[in-house]
Amino acid sequence: MNRLNKLFKNKLTYKDSIIVATQPDSVYAESFRKIPINIKYSRIDDEPRVIQITSSLSGEHKSTSAANIAAVYHELERKVIIVDCDLRKPSIHRIFGFVNTDGLTDYLIENVDFNHLVKKTQFGIDVINAGNPVPYPHVALRSDKFKNLIAQLRETYDYVILDSPPLLLVTDSLIIGEVCDTAVFVINQRTTKKNAAKEAIRLLRESNIPIAGILLSNTSRRIRRAGKYFAYKYKYNPKK
Repeated sequence: MNRLNKLFKNKLTYKDSIIVATQPDSVYAESFRKIPINIKYSRIDDEPRVIQITSSLSGEHKSTSAANIAAVYHELERKVIIVDCDLRKPSIHRIFGFVNTDGLTDYLIENVDFNHLVKKTQFGIDVINAGNPVPYPHVALRSDKFKNLIAQLRETYDYVILDSPPLLLVTDSLIIGEVCDTAVFVINQRTTKKNAAKEAIRLLRESNIPIAGILLSNTSRRIRRAGKYFAYKYKYNPKK
């Protein structure tokens, strides 16, 4: 895990959270740099470009992980955007220092047009924040307008990172998974229950959402010594 547990234990400001950009020579940043490589080779056909980041429950550092994965893609000179699809408990706007208005929900209910939707950041990452609360987030995410938006972003960007809600709390992530190429599943090694992780992974598999791998946060010293950050126990298994 390369000491990423220490990073995640601290309460970071939004600037500090994107460790790949703010501390590029740190062991934390180097750990994140391994992830896009592993995502790339998680499939034997086309490289995944629309990537869902999810977890079983809240508090597993999926949003911080999503932001840092996006930062690595930018570092590789790829055009990348991160979309906060966690409409019930959004946090991407805080990480990047935005007010949570004129976001995804506002676009889906036609309160803002596309030209005002995408926000630029000092880190070279484009962002679509979640936007104002809506009564039924799952309905908004099932809309053709959401699907068309992701298709449009796929044509515009090299990589699209979708920060998604926890799998065991709401059905939103399974809906979001329908427009993704693969998913990265985040586990807090110290707090995530084994049964919760298994159930969440089962839901992904039953929904035919390919899993690129498992990202561990708050790992034990034993796992850190092994240098393991991105696990392959649940690889994508292409249909024959």
